[in-house]
Amino acid sequence: MANIVDRISKETFDIAYDNHLPGNWIIFAYKYFSNSTERKDFGVKKTFVGILIGLFGLGMLASMLNLSDKITRMFVTPYSILLAMLVLYLFSAVLLNNWRIRKIRKELGITKWEYDALVSVYY
Repeated sequence: MANIVDRISKETFDIAYDNHLPGNWIIFAYKYFSNSTERKDFGVKKTFVGILIGLFGLGMLASMLNLSDKITRMFVTPYSILLAMLVLYLFSAVLLNNWRIRKIRKELGITKWEYDALVSVYY
């Protein structure tokens, strides 16, 4: 690890990083839906998860009580749409972030492990 730190200074790393800053799409996904979400930002995540759990619970209850298919679909359809939208959004944010990191690595001429080492040393 010392070898990579000797080759690439913090200033050089910061310049490459600043050339490829994350967009709002990535920032929103990581701010509100990652494991490192801060306590003050839990509102969006809790609201979305609450809606999903509520729709799932109502759909399951309607199914268990053998209610008509129309009533069951009233809960299952929005649940499926919201869940699919969330999964596609988060998947696209991860792909875009990986693409951004790949650009930074290419600019610096380093591997993924060297990039991770630089991030852990400098930040």
